[in-house]
Amino acid sequence: MTAKKQKTILLLCADAARHVGTVSDHIEAFRRFSRHHVVILDSVIASRMDIDLSMFDAVVFHYSIVISMPNYLPRNFFEKIAAFSGPKILFIQDEFRWVNRTMDAAEHLGISVLFTVVNGDVVRKIYRNPYFDKVRFEETLTGFVPEELIHRETPAYQDRSIDVSYRARKLPGWCGSFALQKWQIGERFLKDAPSYGLKCDIATTETSRIYGERWIDFIANSRAVLGTESGSSFVDYTGDIYDKVDAYQAANPNAAFDEVREKFLEGRDGETIIHVISPRCFEAASLRSLMIMYPGDYSGVLQEWRHYVPLASDHSNMAEVVGVLRDSARAGEIIDNAYEEISRSDAWTYRAFVARFDRVIDEITPSRTTNNIPVKQVEAEMAGQLARLSELERHYQKEGRWTQRKMRAIFLAHRLRAVTIEFISNKLPAPIARPLIFIDRVCKNALKFAMRWFQRVRAD
Repeated sequence: MTAKKQKTILLLCADAARHVGTVSDHIEAFRRFSRHHVVILDSVIASRMDIDLSMFDAVVFHYSIVISMPNYLPRNFFEKIAAFSGPKILFIQDEFRWVNRTMDAAEHLGISVLFTVVNGDVVRKIYRNPYFDKVRFEETLTGFVPEELIHRETPAYQDRSIDVSYRARKLPGWCGSFALQKWQIGERFLKDAPSYGLKCDIATTETSRIYGERWIDFIANSRAVLGTESGSSFVDYTGDIYDKVDAYQAANPNAAFDEVREKFLEGRDGETIIHVISPRCFEAASLRSLMIMYPGDYSGVLQEWRHYVPLASDHSNMAEVVGVLRDSARAGEIIDNAYEEISRSDAWTYRAFVARFDRVIDEITPSRTTNNIPVKQVEAEMAGQLARLSELERHYQKEGRWTQRKMRAIFLAHRLRAVTIEFISNKLPAPIARPLIFIDRVCKNALKFAMRWFQRVRAD
């Protein structure tokens, strides 16, 4: 007889990242939609458990962990997985950081499939290590349609209380000039909005961040949302630029990007541009909010004037954009196109994404045959394996609850620190603010050094 086609997959992730809705949705999609048995474990918790990897047909690294960092993959566990003979699959985002370390770690682990969000024309400019000649690349997206939003009741277009909304962070200089669009679109739009009588809720500060159900309500009450492609225009192969820029911008919070680019980006800004669709586009389409965005490819998903209103990068067509915003019939046509052709399309759902993942699993994992073995023996072995997996998951859930509470506390502490520094920078006189910011930077660097030392000691 031949064993069932269902595989058993170990997916390693970082529970600490689950407070971000799109990350949690991506992780849970494997459990919800895969026809294989996917065991989801936090990588650090898993490293402390006595896991028999031979139970699994493949190991998957979720993009919420950084495979080159011991605080995500402790050294002993890293080596244990490297010795695992089955296929290993890596999902990765923010592929412009720590590239050399990522390539080295992927080679050591024996990654055989890489799900990348990088555009196909530049992916091998980034993964240029010869090892990747034998790695299978699968293009994917940073997020997909959250199916629970498709049928959510939302206010009618004319009944929404906000004309245009937007939230974004001012990304650090090591992301390159392309990433400036993320916050520039908001600042420029907000500057012009009063002359058109628009009611906007647009902000780029840490104190303005919105999460969870409040974020969904925020979008659902906005006639339109701003947007840009996600990505970067600078690739930091060594990670040295990341550290230098962070230290410089912490000491000089008002430094202009041109200054940072001149000092640190080695004349390589714009050499390799990663530009992909943001998960926010799927949220906006599902919640029937008009998208006003800079023109772009958007991973081949969106078409300008059909699914979104293109706002020129210099905002020179602002009057035309506002005209569409004021015309509920024209805006409704674009909103309906995005809702029907994107949100309700089978192509961009988590279900479709996981079905593709399953096909890859089927193609790369060898079938386990049980020819000439009595049926009762096969069934007993399968039952025993399922029992061991169930016990593994129960153990994980027990320890995971404490870890999740701890990580939520750490997240809140980081958020409080960011809000405090923002207040100090913007509200206090410079002679008082500068010493406080300097002290914060010294403490932050000392903590970073201590964490690295602890990781090296733990790895040894």
